[in-house]
This record gives sequence, C-alpha cells and structure tokens, in this order.
Amino acid sequence: MSAGKKIEKTFGVFETILRGCSWLGINLFIVGFLCWASYETFAGFRVQTNGENTTGHVVGLDHFDEGAYSAVVEYEVNGKTYTFEDDTASDPPKYSIGEDVPVLYDRSNPSLARVNDGVLPLWLFPGVMTGICFIGLIVANIWGVRAWKRGEDML
Repeated sequence: MSAGKKIEKTFGVFETILRGCSWLGINLFIVGFLCWASYETFAGFRVQTNGENTTGHVVGLDHFDEGAYSAVVEYEVNGKTYTFEDDTASDPPKYSIGEDVPVLYDRSNPSLARVNDGVLPLWLFPGVMTGICFIGLIVANIWGVRAWKRGEDML
C-alpha cells in the first residue's frame, strides 16, 4: 500500500470518528433537554394534581448576566419555611422584593413548589417541550443514519 493510500485511509477513519462523535453529541444534547423537560413536566403535574395553595413572599431577586431577574420566594408549611426560585425570569423583574405571590406546593413534598400565577397548567409548557424534544430526537437519528449511509457530514 502506498503512502498516499495510507494517509487517505487514515483521514477516512478520522472522518468516520468525527461523524460518529457529531451524531453522539447531537443525541446527548437533545436527550439533555428531553430529561429537563420531562422532569419539569413531572414536577408541574405533581404540584398541579397534589398541590396545596399558600401565599409566598418574594425575599430576593436573582440577577442573570443577560439582565433578567428571577424571584426567590419563601413560604411556610406546617411551621417550616421553604425557599425556591421562580422558573420565570424577566427584565424588568416580574415581582418586587416583599411582594406576596400565590404558591402551589406538593402536599407530600412541600419543598416542590411553583408560583401559581398563570392561567395555563404548570405542566403544559414543559410537556410540549418534552414532545418537541422527543420528535427532535427521532428526526435527528433518522437524519443521522441517512447521512451516515451516504457518507455525508452530519453538520
């Protein structure tokens, strides 16, 4: 085998490894979002179906680099105080420090709570995201397998 053929074969192996790593990276990225969306769907559904209403107080605002603020909410259940960070962030802040907010918490796990200020169910948006991620995973794998069989780059 000539030196040119060896180099060509070596680059072919590297290209195959790069394609495989790209495919794996895309899948891991989508699976990560799928896991996040599934957990948020479960938590929202759990709080919505097994929840108890109470009033929480905004005790702080977490500031993100992009300029958005997320409320830190404190509430009390059976004499014990719990704190959580609101899932939504906005600029200007949605709530101000000291403001009372409606809180829905899980009766069997009071540390699992959400601000209950929307008209939509707490599990709806993450549930839709779960479906989109699942469809994205299927599409990415069909696309990846077809590209692999044709010897094309995946990105």
